[in-house]
This record gives sequence, structure tokens and C-alpha cells, in this order.
Amino acid sequence: MPAETLRRTVAWVLVAVAPIAAWLAGRVVVDNRLERWVGRDGAEAQHHEAFRRTFGSDEFVLVAISGPLFEPAALDLAVRCLGSLEAIPGVVRVQGLPAVYRDRFGGEDPEELRREMTSTPFYFDFLLSRDVRVAGLLVEVNPDTAPQARRALVAAVRRAVAPLEKAGFRVGLVGSTVLIAALDELSEREARRSFPLAVLGSLAVLAVLLRSVRAMAVAAAASGLAVVLTLGLVAGLGGTLSMLTAVLPALLWVLGLSYSVHILHRSMLHRRTLPVAEAVERGLEEAARGVAFSALTTAGGFASLGVASLRPVRELGVIGAAGIAVALLVSLTVTPLLARLVVLPPRHDAAARPHRRGVLGAIGRPWTVLAAAGGLAALAVASLPAIRLESNPLSFLPAHHAVARDYAWVGRELTGFYTAEVVVRTPAGWTEPAAWPVLDELAAGLANSPIVARVVTPLDLLRKLNQWDQGLDPAAYRLPARREDADRLVGGLDPVGRAVLHTLVSADGREVRLSVVVRDMDEGKFLALVAEARRRLEALPAPFTGVVTGQVLRLVDAQQDLVATQLRSLALATLAVFLAVWAGLRSWRLTLVAVPPNLVPVATTFGAMAWLRIPLDAATVMVASVSLGIAVDNTIHILLAYRRQRAAGLAAPDAAAAALGQVGPAVSDATLAACTGFGALCVSSFVPIRYFGLLALVMMSVALACHLRLTPALLALQGGRAGDSGGTA
Repeated sequence: MPAETLRRTVAWVLVAVAPIAAWLAGRVVVDNRLERWVGRDGAEAQHHEAFRRTFGSDEFVLVAISGPLFEPAALDLAVRCLGSLEAIPGVVRVQGLPAVYRDRFGGEDPEELRREMTSTPFYFDFLLSRDVRVAGLLVEVNPDTAPQARRALVAAVRRAVAPLEKAGFRVGLVGSTVLIAALDELSEREARRSFPLAVLGSLAVLAVLLRSVRAMAVAAAASGLAVVLTLGLVAGLGGTLSMLTAVLPALLWVLGLSYSVHILHRSMLHRRTLPVAEAVERGLEEAARGVAFSALTTAGGFASLGVASLRPVRELGVIGAAGIAVALLVSLTVTPLLARLVVLPPRHDAAARPHRRGVLGAIGRPWTVLAAAGGLAALAVASLPAIRLESNPLSFLPAHHAVARDYAWVGRELTGFYTAEVVVRTPAGWTEPAAWPVLDELAAGLANSPIVARVVTPLDLLRKLNQWDQGLDPAAYRLPARREDADRLVGGLDPVGRAVLHTLVSADGREVRLSVVVRDMDEGKFLALVAEARRRLEALPAPFTGVVTGQVLRLVDAQQDLVATQLRSLALATLAVFLAVWAGLRSWRLTLVAVPPNLVPVATTFGAMAWLRIPLDAATVMVASVSLGIAVDNTIHILLAYRRQRAAGLAAPDAAAAALGQVGPAVSDATLAACTGFGALCVSSFVPIRYFGLLALVMMSVALACHLRLTPALLALQGGRAGDSGGTA
């Protein structure tokens, strides 16, 4: 089958499956479950799994309520909401003021309830604020494993407590479950909102630059088809998006445009002298190799994410590489098909004149250009120590978001919103009085941290049982005198009390859980707390031992590992990308020319993170590897055109000028359209999308300047060496 017939067949097949792909793409969901962000291997995973088997889930939703807490009507309403909460699938248990009122006081005597709640420290800084104005309902949850389970659970909790809001109470929800649901909703909504903005912005710029609505329409149709096919493939294989891969539609759109623009540009130049079919065939022939190797280098940048420890980042690498392959296939088949159907117009040579003038200036003063690029790179490298290494998922939400406001309110007025779990192994069981000073000292030491709201231990429950056993006398809120007394108090617990105790003590009574309730989302402060907990555990008297675990600790450790591995993998990405450049050019000299114009934009991107105070975290660390793959695309087109001109007999300066005059307009058009598309992401209220758009905009802008000025300057300098021909030397 002739090559042209094969291309047309593939193009029509891709167009034919587009409706099915579009239907599937519409079913793609965003899934930010904690289980996707942490692995199942390693010591931390084993510790947490053992913790869950012994004590149950450490995931919860905390419902904070502010209002006339102890008025009879308010308590009756809170008890009704309590019943609604307990009926929600995935809710294990609900603790708090209305539960005490219903279970301990039979829904009667609010004044006695107030005395019970305020006479001892038992409820304060966790289920009741010190000023008795805010109460907390601790909703212990064990969500289903379905992608939307947490969103459904949080929505059900909000419906259950809605009557309190209607009655005038202030109600706020915090906890990892709430934050995950908020990230899901916001990232999905902002991806749907920002993608059309990126499309419209890039198309408007492209129509002006190409000076042809028909050419713009061809590029848009091909790029849009690539996005739809990729998302359809993800959905068809049962995949989902995350808050990281939510940027992929806009990213694939921009890259698909770039591939099509290079083919269209060459075809439109040939349309000045050739009929449309022959011009398109000639343009495709000239641009195909550059487009193919550009796609290869970009796919290499994505593939470097495959070594990441976090599953969503690995998925970004796999889906990104697959999307690039789809975009390449579409650009080589559908783009020429559509170009023939719309009768692609010619493009006049006037567009190349500014590029030639700029290139001649760079060639005439190459050392000035190199000095300017070197100064920018040096400034960026000098700024690297100022980059903040941190991760705060709450900062992904805008400050005005309801969940962000609830976190600030609850942390300030009531308690914390997640826990570090400390498990202590006691030699003779937790009701042995000899263990109590050890556990109390450990809890008190951890409670001294400024980010800790409260340390919940089973000794708190034992003190409360002792008080209840002695007629609710507040003075009896203390530990019993003997182990026999402690065992008797524990043995007298009702089923509800035993269920609560089992979340704090193992079945054999030898393992004790201390839940350190944290009220600050700063990762650095949390890790400092964990380090302090581990130091205190190591100092426990023998034979006491202990570990620190919890789902939040696992997530933070995974993020820390991600940043470290991605910085290491940047070297791998650099090697892979430039090996791909060499494979396309078969010239070490030209490959070395390609290095500075592509490393300067990457260094500048890191510098921009320092200058703009953008933290290095799981959402931004991937930008470098991906940016390197994107930045090198235009370099390949320039160097291939340069080599053709050198093969035609031109000297190095003249060949560089001719090459930039030939491909410079396409490079500029594709990059400016990409910058507009990435710029549209900067208005997103979802911080990872906004940061990605901003950093990509910086990278692409600097890369364009390097392509149009630094690359020809380097070509002029290296081409002046004796014997250089731009070949395989």
C-alpha cells in the first residue's frame, strides 16, 4: 500500500473512532484517593497496615459546630443530625457532644451535660473548645475504595448537618477525607474551565500568526482530536486523572498544535508554487522527521517520570508519553488530510524577514548573546538555594475556598485536622500502673509542640471511667490506684465504650495508641514533630518500644521521596532527551549545540520558582523533566534545517540564517500559541494548574528567545572551526 494511501486510511480511522473516544473521555473522573499516593511496600507501609489491623482506620471527618450548644432545642437538633451521620455508609462511629447527650444522659438534662463536658480536660481541645463556643463531632470513617467514594461520603455528611446550618449554627468540615474531596472537585472543575480558555487563547493567537483561519482550523481539529483520543484511551482502559494529570489536556493540546503548525507552515510555503496536494505532501516530507524526533524527546521527558515513587506522577508519565504518540500519529495523518480538504492557502515570505534580521544580529555578535544567556543561567543557578522545599495540600486550594476557611477556623478555635499515630508496646499491658508514667510523659512531651492541639490516649478514657465510677465527681478525674481497679473499670464498659477503647488499645492490651492531633498543615513542622516523637520513643525505658505511623505520615514521606527521586531523575531525563537529539541528528557537535539553548530555560524555570516563591513539591517538581522534553522540540527543527543548508554548500553563518528564516516563523507561531495556552492556565483558582501554567509560560518564553538567538550564535561559533560540516563528526 503506498505511503499516502496508508496515511489517509489511518486518518479516516482516527476520525471515525473520535465520537466513541469523545463519549469515553466525558466519563473520565478525577481520583485523588490517598491510596493512590502511597505505595504498599516498605517499612512505613507495613507499620501502617499493622496499625489499621489493630486499631482500625485513622481517617476521620471532624464537623465543627458553633452556636448555642447547650440549649435544649439545639441539642435535640444535633441528636437528629447525629442519627443521620451514623446512617451514612462508610461511617464507623460518631463521637461528640450530641452522642454524650443521647447515650449518657438519655437526651435529657442539658445543664448536667454542660457540667460533664466542662468539668474536666477530657473533651477540651478536641471535641469542645476552651471557651465552650465550638464543639466537634468526630466522624470516624472507612471509605469505600471507589474513586468517588470520599466525595460521596463528604456530600452525605454535609447533607446530614445541613439542618444545623439552616438553624443558624456555623458548621465547618475538616479532615483528610474533606480535603481530598475538595481537591477532587476543584481540580476537575478547573481542568474543565481552564482547558477551553487555553484552547480559545491559543487559537486566537494562531489565527493571527498563521494569517489563515483555515490553517488555524486544521491545527485546532488535529490537536483537539489528539486530546480526545488520549482521554478516550485512558477511560477505555479504566484509568482516571489526578490533580497532576488534570493539566494533561491543555499540555497535549499545546504540543499537538506545535506538531501541526510545523507541517502546515512548510506546506503553506510550498503553496506559493505548487497545487495543494503536492504542497502538502512536500511540506509533510520536510517536517515529518523534525516532528517525529520532537515527539520522541518530549515522550522521553514524560517517560522520566516513570521512576517516581508516587503513582499519580508515574501515571502522568505514562499517559503523557501515550498522548504524545497519539498527537504524533494525528499530526502525520489527519493534519495533511484536513489541509487538502480545506485547500490550504499559501503563506508569504514576509513572516520570515524579522527572524532573518534577528538571527543576523545574533550571528554578528555571538559572544554578546552567549554572555547574556550565561548571565541569565548564572542568576538562575544562584537562586536555587532560595527554592522552598515543602508540601501543603491545603495550599492547593485558594484562600477563599470554603474548606480552606474551615481549616483556619477549626485550627484556631477548636483542634487539629489530622493525626500522627504513635504506637507503644508495653511489657505488661496498659492497665499496669508502671506503664502510666511512661505513657503520660510521652504524651505530655508531644503535646508541648506548638502545632499539636491534643494527644489522645487511653489513659484519658481511664481517668474519665474513674470519675464516672465515683459519681461524676470532677476531683475523681484521675488514674485509679491499682491495676485491679483499672481492669474492673475497663471490664464494665458497655458495647459503645468497648468499641471506642478498641480504637486505642490492642486486643491483648499490650499495644497502646497515642493519637497526636495536629493543627498545622506545614510539612516541615510535621516532620519535625515526627522526628521528636521518634527521639522520645528511642529514649523509652526498656522493654517499652514504639513506632510512629499514620496515613498522613505515609503521604508526606512519599512526597519527600518523590522530590528527591525526581531531582535525581532530571539527570536521566537530560541524558535521554539529548540521546534522542543525537539519534535524530547523528552529530555530536550539533547535539552539543542543542544543550545550552535547552538547559538555560530549565535553569530559568527553577530560578523563577525561587523568585516567585513557588515551592518545590509534588505538583511542581515534575515541571523540569517535562519542560526539557518540550523545550528541545524547536531546537531539533532548527538544527535539521541548518544541516540541510550546510549540505547545500552554505557557510555556517549563512546556513544558520537560512535555517531560522525557513523554520523560525513556525517555531515562533507554535511557541507563542503555546505561551498563550499556558498563560490561560495562570488564571486557574486551583494552585497546581496555575503554577504549572506559569512555570511552563516562563520556560517556553525563555526557550523561544534561546532558539532564535542563542542557537544561531552557537552555530556560527562552532561552524567556524576547521573541517566542520554539520555532519556526523
